[in-house]
Amino acid sequence: MDKAKQIKRMTRNAIMLALLCIIGMFSIPLGTNIKVSLQLLMVFIIGLTSVSFIDTFIITALYLVIGLFIPVYAGFNAGVSPTFGFVISFVVLSFPLYFLNKLPIKNQFIRMGIACLVSLLICYIVGSIFLMLYLKLSIEKALLISVVPYIPFDIAKIIIATLVVSVLPREKLKI
Repeated sequence: MDKAKQIKRMTRNAIMLALLCIIGMFSIPLGTNIKVSLQLLMVFIIGLTSVSFIDTFIITALYLVIGLFIPVYAGFNAGVSPTFGFVISFVVLSFPLYFLNKLPIKNQFIRMGIACLVSLLICYIVGSIFLMLYLKLSIEKALLISVVPYIPFDIAKIIIATLVVSVLPREKLKI
């Protein structure tokens, strides 16, 4: 890869990481214990537009590390908390999100939707297991707390991510 492409790719990844850090801090309170963040939406957009799964992995891993020390997690939080498993899941889901989006399915909405849905399930599994272990809850209680109230919002994030990525010019996404 020539130097100009490397610089372009590094710049794109830095911008995506910055957007994840900025967007990730904000959460919308919807009830006493329900706050919806846009972290996952940004992770979907990053994964669906990445040149390589390594890029998505690096961006999400850096987000995880930065958030251990600087308050870039939802609600302007930093460090390990009961919901830290969901941040860990962003790194884990970077692989299936990227590779499932490369499936030979002509309809891009279906392809991206499948990639995001499978990634969402991984996010729920990793995040719920961490929450269960961290707070010593049953798996049912962990799912009730951390998954059930968020399903409609996460489906909306998938729809928004696929719409945003589908309107981006393809030639701008290639490096």
